[in-house]
Amino acid sequence: MLKTPAIEFTTTPFTQKVRLPGWSLILLGLAYLLPGSLGHVPWRGDDLIHIAAAAGMLRDGHWLLPHVAGAPIFDAPPLHYWLGALFGKLFGWLLPLHDAIRLATVTTCFLGLWVLRRAARSLLPHDPKGNGSLLLAIGSLGLLLHAHEAQPQITLLAMLTSSLLGAGWMQRELRTGSMILGAATGGAFLTMGLPGLILCGPVFVTAAWLARKPGLPLLQEIWPGLLLLAGLLSLWPLLLAFQDPLLVHLWWHQEWLDIVPQLSPQRLSNTLGLLSWFAWPLWPVAGWALWNRRSQLRQAEYAIPLASLVAALLIVVLTGPTRPASALPVLPALVLLAASELTRLRRGAVNWLDWFGIITFTLSGLFIWLAWIALHFGWPQGLSRNIVRLVPGFVSEVEPWTVVVALTLSLGWLIALWRLPRFALRPALHWALGITLTWGLLTTLWLDWFDHDRNYTRVMQEIEAHAGPAPACVATLNVGASQIAALDYFTQLTVLPYAPGDMRCTLLVSYASGRNALVEAPAGWIRIQEIDKGRGRFREQIHLYRRIEPGLSPAGAQRPRS
Repeated sequence: MLKTPAIEFTTTPFTQKVRLPGWSLILLGLAYLLPGSLGHVPWRGDDLIHIAAAAGMLRDGHWLLPHVAGAPIFDAPPLHYWLGALFGKLFGWLLPLHDAIRLATVTTCFLGLWVLRRAARSLLPHDPKGNGSLLLAIGSLGLLLHAHEAQPQITLLAMLTSSLLGAGWMQRELRTGSMILGAATGGAFLTMGLPGLILCGPVFVTAAWLARKPGLPLLQEIWPGLLLLAGLLSLWPLLLAFQDPLLVHLWWHQEWLDIVPQLSPQRLSNTLGLLSWFAWPLWPVAGWALWNRRSQLRQAEYAIPLASLVAALLIVVLTGPTRPASALPVLPALVLLAASELTRLRRGAVNWLDWFGIITFTLSGLFIWLAWIALHFGWPQGLSRNIVRLVPGFVSEVEPWTVVVALTLSLGWLIALWRLPRFALRPALHWALGITLTWGLLTTLWLDWFDHDRNYTRVMQEIEAHAGPAPACVATLNVGASQIAALDYFTQLTVLPYAPGDMRCTLLVSYASGRNALVEAPAGWIRIQEIDKGRGRFREQIHLYRRIEPGLSPAGAQRPRS
């Protein structure tokens, strides 16, 4: 009887080695992170909410729990906001406050990427310099947008990469590595609460189990890390309890709600659809690494990232809202798993990944240029009409410096395509350069276009102009968190939720987004302003009302529209 031969996985190594100096990677990281992080006001969404919370710490002194418009927010503990307020204090004299606060995210993201490189050097024998991990992280689609906004998940990402560094260090120096891992786990808790602790806990357990030494009690080696972790877990809640026990109770209740499983077929389908593009191009290479090296999964090179990945998938799939920012914790583990196999892929797979990136980003760059020409010069006419329809009211202006920078980026991409030799990390380098090119073109040629649609400055100034002399307040009816943050950050108004019978505010704002119907103000209010922005699901309706004073007839009241 013939015996089927075992399958052998072979690779075709690249003979040519290209050295990537550290300074070139630093320049790439800065070119990736700085454009779009500085030079614009907070945009609606997470960026505006978290900047308003950090600015509130500086203005109102709510250091133990972030507040927006005077109300505490329980979404995340204060570590990220501490960093944002610190950078705002240090650099607010040099930059606008929002740019200075956003600089904290730039710094934590850069350090997180660099720590991930160090973690790869300690864990992955096939990525000895860690350069492949760094390039894969920059080249991932999911990191791009959130790395350029004020985002606590980026601080959490830095803590996760630090935990992986500590886990790798534990395999050589158990006590030192446990202290790094304990500090990173405590930092993850101070950034995202119980989900942060759950994300790092399995990494700590797996690393300690793999690094245990025969005949030596494990606890005797890792107690410094556990003691550091216990201190970080208890210090902030104790200080908050000393200030206000009710806030601790409300925060703890929200923490348990955040980790309650919410699995359903629709949620699972939505999450898988999100991860399919969010984790591209990491997941195909990481999946191949797990299958190809399935007999080696007990080694630290695979076991530690796999423990992190399983914990991250459980958090992303089972808890919290299904949105891109929530999926960020899966990236560090996927990066390490993909980097472990990157230099051992078959030549055909390497070439496919390389050419897919080249074609994708070259076409993306060409389309961005073509759309910019259509916006400013009206050709092609069909594309021009569609762009103008998306953001009505935008007046296009050509800024010479943005054109020069965009041309420089495009020329650099062409030179890279022409000059880069074939070597093992070329696909990852092309993806990192392509992502940087695409983002650089969008944040130079198109920054004003994005800012026009996402900027609340003019809207909030119009509302404040109706308020009269300070101090004044405005009530909010069905207004979202982002719009409340805009009122808090861009105006001097006191923002209060609407309550029947509350006579403190003379102004009221009602809001609706997309195709939702706007809730009209109850009797006793007259509409004085209507603001309509965007189209379709991006439409925003903002109505401003003034309280009708006793004895004053509403007849003849003006209703300006903008």
